[in-house]
Amino acid sequence: MKSLLPAVACVFLAACPNTQQTTDGGRPKECTTREQCAGGKVCVPDGYCASCSSSGQCRVNEQCDETTTLCRYRDGWGNTCSGNETCQAGSWCKQGLCKARSEVSLCPSGMSSECPQGNRCNSVTTVCEEDLGCSENTDCSAQEVCNVGSHQCVPRCTTETQGTVCAGGEKCVAEHCVQCDSDADCGVGLKCDTAGRCTTGDRCYNDRDCMIPLACFVQTGACLPKSPPCASNDNCPVNQRCDVPSGRCIPATCQPDRCEPDNEIATAFAVTTGTYRDLTLCPNDVDYYGLNLARGDQLGVNIDADPFSENSFRTVIKDPSGRVLASGKLLVSYVAAQAQKYYVSISSTDPFQPYDVAFLMSRGTPCDDDALEPNDFENQATGVNSATQLEGAICPQDSDWFKVTVPAAKGLKLSLANYDSGRGLLRLCLFDDTTQLSCSDDPQPVVTATSTQVGGHGNVLVRVVGSTDRVANGYTLKVEFQ
Repeated sequence: MKSLLPAVACVFLAACPNTQQTTDGGRPKECTTREQCAGGKVCVPDGYCASCSSSGQCRVNEQCDETTTLCRYRDGWGNTCSGNETCQAGSWCKQGLCKARSEVSLCPSGMSSECPQGNRCNSVTTVCEEDLGCSENTDCSAQEVCNVGSHQCVPRCTTETQGTVCAGGEKCVAEHCVQCDSDADCGVGLKCDTAGRCTTGDRCYNDRDCMIPLACFVQTGACLPKSPPCASNDNCPVNQRCDVPSGRCIPATCQPDRCEPDNEIATAFAVTTGTYRDLTLCPNDVDYYGLNLARGDQLGVNIDADPFSENSFRTVIKDPSGRVLASGKLLVSYVAAQAQKYYVSISSTDPFQPYDVAFLMSRGTPCDDDALEPNDFENQATGVNSATQLEGAICPQDSDWFKVTVPAAKGLKLSLANYDSGRGLLRLCLFDDTTQLSCSDDPQPVVTATSTQVGGHGNVLVRVVGSTDRVANGYTLKVEFQ
């Protein structure tokens, strides 16, 4: 009887020839990953090794050469060493190359915070290396995961930690903090892209997303021909200067855009639905836009700018008195409670930010504020000093905050009632200062805290928020002391 061992072994060994799977042309598949292709070739979806057409097909420390259309190591990277022990005494392994001590920056504790800007710590060699982003989780630290859409290592999250790990307006999906999991999570006219962000369409996040020889213009997310690199101001137009590290010509000084002056509500630039392009934010600049909404109109504001500068942006929707109705970074939405003129303010902490802004509108369900407003933020929390029941309402992208004073030696029980979970779930969370004690998004959420958790000072914060930014629902908050 013929032995079955070779056939069984080949199921588990990648080195065995694949005689079962074939390409569309009928020939056996020769690869499934880039590593199985030699000579700088990549594994294409048809299952064979071929030339590259985008750096995204190469390893993270490689790029697709425009001339040979083969993957090669990026400038300053190599494979002559894998650790400090493979270099001669006195040298360190940096980016796969042995370097003298004077040519490296060290990060002894393994933290990227010890490295210069634009570098990450290689925790194996404790050497700072150029931050190339990532293509898979192994490119990131143990506390991070790779967002393969944006090519960035991001903090690893869980549903329990998303309140502290994720930014406002984000949720945890598959250990990633994202704005959306599907198009249904986004506002009118927007779609959920591969990075988990709501955008007006497919976009690039860096050059690896583009076919060679195009490059990613991150501010707009478009793949465009590369501009000739500059080495000095002489290579730039008269009104621009050379940013030598990036090789780009940028404005010599931040120039006001065509909508100025629009720095306050009184001088807000009148807009309608549509996209306004080539706008700028200069130092200490705030751009105001005004538009009329009918009751029930759902307004979506989408800022198209450098996604890696997202945390520098603040976008706010206000009523004529200046009261904040909704806020976010590059994305914000609001359902008009009454027919009137509304205002959108856009600002950035960066000294210069170019951007485009799209104002999107659709008919929505009218949502009226409750009598406890404004309590959208922690510093506006409604005070509660006794056991009681409070009637509230959550509108899209809304949060209701409460500050409860708990009697000495007493515990606390909070619950939501009298709301229709079919209209969208509400999330009830309890905080001791900045520490989250408990959260619940059950159809009838209940959270509790013992007298020990309250800590004796008696004050806790309570937040009621929709499970998504589009939930509109009423509720009764029941406060009980135990």
